[in-house]
Amino acid sequence: MTDGTSGRAALRRLVAVVVASTLALAACGSSASPRPTDPRKILIDAIGATAALPTLRLHGEVAANAGGITGQPNAVITIALDADVDLPTRQFVARTTTQVPQNLGGGVQQVADVIVTTTATFNRDTRTGRWSKFPVGLGGGLAGGPTNAQIAAMITALLSNPSTTFELGEAGSCTLGTCDRVVAHIDGQTLGAALGQLLGVPIDAATGTTIPNVDVEILVDQSTAVISELRTQVSIAGTSARILLTLTNPGQPIQIAPPPAAITDDFGNNFGGGGTILGDVGSDIAPPAPLEPEPSLP
Repeated sequence: MTDGTSGRAALRRLVAVVVASTLALAACGSSASPRPTDPRKILIDAIGATAALPTLRLHGEVAANAGGITGQPNAVITIALDADVDLPTRQFVARTTTQVPQNLGGGVQQVADVIVTTTATFNRDTRTGRWSKFPVGLGGGLAGGPTNAQIAAMITALLSNPSTTFELGEAGSCTLGTCDRVVAHIDGQTLGAALGQLLGVPIDAATGTTIPNVDVEILVDQSTAVISELRTQVSIAGTSARILLTLTNPGQPIQIAPPPAAITDDFGNNFGGGGTILGDVGSDIAPPAPLEPEPSLP
């Protein structure tokens, strides 16, 4: 596996995690008063309250075990994400860390820094500190796909579907304070049908039966109705994945801006002619510190 291939895969996972998971919280509504005790309503209110935030910080962890496909005893690929996200515009600044076991062609930690604006994507070569600019922004190559409103309608339909059931657990501490704990049991065929409709690619009945049921544990802050944490585990086609998302700093100021032109290489005229989407990272890269807003960015 080359550094470039790993880098491109990391960016695809980044976009999938940030757009499909974080921005899937975009829905209409607000938390009720007094605080509801019905778990279905708690989640519906939480989606609305979280979507109303202008910004948030997202931490994500994915541990995917491909042992069922590769036959290897150590086949866990881990991906960590830290991102500051502007929800209304879908812009973000993020760092991903990907670790592939040596027996799967990895053994080197891949670290990638990326800034996505409405017009361009910037990623940094961690060895040189220079940035590469590509004309792939949320208004360009990353445009298209479901809108926030369409995603909201899909989530609302899933939560309202009688096949989706809920459990309300004991409240406890969380990243935002004290949280209600709700577990949503989502039917696989219902989920597949909803995703197919959202993406404009209907899933046939035979394929729908291969989509597993999913249990999602969600922690909702009692004082603000904002989602604090989401975790789930999915197994399909010989692979399994554990997913964790935590939200912090709701509504706090963030900085999302292009890096200085003096340290940026613009690939706009040659895009598609070579190069990598994410900068190559050598084995001398240390684990990254928690993501902080870039003080050097204008």
